[in-house]
Amino acid sequence: MKTNVTLPDEPQPAPAAQEAEAPEGVVAANKERPIHVDFSKKQHAQWPFQKARSLDRRLKLFLWGDSGVGKTTLALQFPKPVVIDLEGGTDLYGESFDFDVLRASTADEVMAAVEWLLTHPHSYRTLVIDPITVYWDALQKKWSDIFLRRNKGSKGYKFEFYDLQPRDWMTVKAEFKDLIRKLIALDMNVIVTARQKVQYADGAFMKAIGETFDGEKSLPYLFDTIVRLYRDEKGRFLGECLKDRSNRLPPGEFECSFARLEEIFGKKTLARKARPTLFATEEQKRQIRDEIARFGLTPEQVARRLAAYGAESLDELTEENARIILAKFRSASASKGGATTSIQET
Repeated sequence: MKTNVTLPDEPQPAPAAQEAEAPEGVVAANKERPIHVDFSKKQHAQWPFQKARSLDRRLKLFLWGDSGVGKTTLALQFPKPVVIDLEGGTDLYGESFDFDVLRASTADEVMAAVEWLLTHPHSYRTLVIDPITVYWDALQKKWSDIFLRRNKGSKGYKFEFYDLQPRDWMTVKAEFKDLIRKLIALDMNVIVTARQKVQYADGAFMKAIGETFDGEKSLPYLFDTIVRLYRDEKGRFLGECLKDRSNRLPPGEFECSFARLEEIFGKKTLARKARPTLFATEEQKRQIRDEIARFGLTPEQVARRLAAYGAESLDELTEENARIILAKFRSASASKGGATTSIQET
């Protein structure tokens, strides 16, 4: 169907000449009425779109590679780093680099540290999690122990240990994604490292086809930039750019050093001060709950709308996004008719 879209204040074309009648025996096509779309802000106070522009995003970098390829030492060269060290990888670098460290051993310690950085003022510019591989193992251990105590009638119960069942993985992965959401929201450079492991072909028993990272499978989808580190036969530290949404890294192989990355991403951007994230106040959350009840939104509709703002619950909603949501409720209430439907369907 052809659509005639007319912009505001555009002169209307003269009416087209009447079409000739179709010959006898031929069914004439239905004449369509041109559709007029008015983009006037006055007419559309709730117009949801704006002109696209590039944002000066914080660097969210996922580094993986074999032992000895320089993952930790590269990360420690970034501005004012704080490290969540899960395997003692920084133990020998205290004299060589200037950084603060949390030597963590549980998934809860990692989450608490990230939440503190997210919500408190501090002088750090870069967060390093080294490696995410150990965090993923610790998270599975945490929930395995919980299910061992809780689900003694489950198929996974083996007296001294517990095999995570298919349904259990939903809980494990939900907490993992919650951590990643907080890392993405963090107003800091975030560098996450992972160990390397052998990659085997699907459907073939122990047939090695290359190398891959050791960690939760969805990691490549969650980071803007992914670099695999390795050393060539000359001992040079090289990187292979596997993904870069900024389109700044050279494609394929390149010599990977902090000086090179600083040149690519910009010294000022990497050294920018961090700002704590303000979450929705208790009063904002109360008002949103009242509006949800007033508009009769279902739990599924609420979950879908919160997800659009990077939150799974009201507790994860930022103060700024809470203000936006409340403004939309007020705007819908003030509009003429169909207010409930417009909120539910957006």
